[in-house]
Formats: sequence, structure tokens, C-alpha cells
Amino acid sequence: MDKTDAPEKKKTRTDPRIEAKINALRRKAKDHLSIKEFNEALQCLDLAIDLHSTSYKLYRMRSIALTCLHEYDRAAADADRVMELAPHIMDGYYHKGFALFHLKDYAAAAHAFQEGLKLNPTDKTLRQGFWDAIALVSQSRTGDAAS
Repeated sequence: MDKTDAPEKKKTRTDPRIEAKINALRRKAKDHLSIKEFNEALQCLDLAIDLHSTSYKLYRMRSIALTCLHEYDRAAADADRVMELAPHIMDGYYHKGFALFHLKDYAAAAHAFQEGLKLNPTDKTLRQGFWDAIALVSQSRTGDAAS
């Protein structure tokens, strides 16, 4: 068992039939994501989250689907939920930073990536996101000063 699974499993015991349905929906969503059927993945994840609203994994996957659909506000909200449910893992911070970056809120994106780096200082994706966001913050400040 992965360490990141532990907090989620301890919270609630789900009826085995409901758990099987959630797992089937998650697998279907994953399959849809892999073939770029993002709306279909989103539908599966919405149903799964209705059945299990405390699964950070479902919110993380839905954040990915929403990002692929360019629904960055909603993706950021799901990333917030991931951070709330699993503050000890970097995934929520990465997805939040990614969504904010695409919303052109570079300072907030840099902050989200930086928070993720506190949990995993060697993660190259978080580090790259942080520096990309910082560069755009600096660039926008330089542009503001010039005008």
C-alpha cells in the first residue's frame, strides 16, 4: 500500500458494492482520459465523486480532465479540494499551479508550485512550473514599468 493511500482509506468504510462502482467509474474515466475523451471522463468522475466525496484521487483526476477541457477555474477548485484532502502530497499544488498558470495568474501559480516544492523539493515539474511562472511575473512587472 502506498503511503498516500493511507489517509483516504482510514476516513470511511464504504459499502463494497458502492466501492466497486466507484472503482469501475474511475477505471472508465482513466480509459476515457487516455483516448482524449475528456467530457466522458468528466461524466464518470462526477458520478464517482457523488458516491465518494472524500477521495483526493477522484478530485485529482477530475482536475486533469477539466484542465484538458480548458476549464481552469474548475480545475483549480478541484486542486484545492485535493490539497484539503491530502495536504501531504504535492499533486494538488501542482494541479493548482498549472490551472492558475493557464488563467494567467502567474504569481499565484508560482506560489502553488512553491508550496508543492516544500513537500517534494526535487520534483522537476514543480520546479519548472515555478520558474516559468516567476519569469512571467517578472516579465509582466517589466512591461508595467515600461508603460
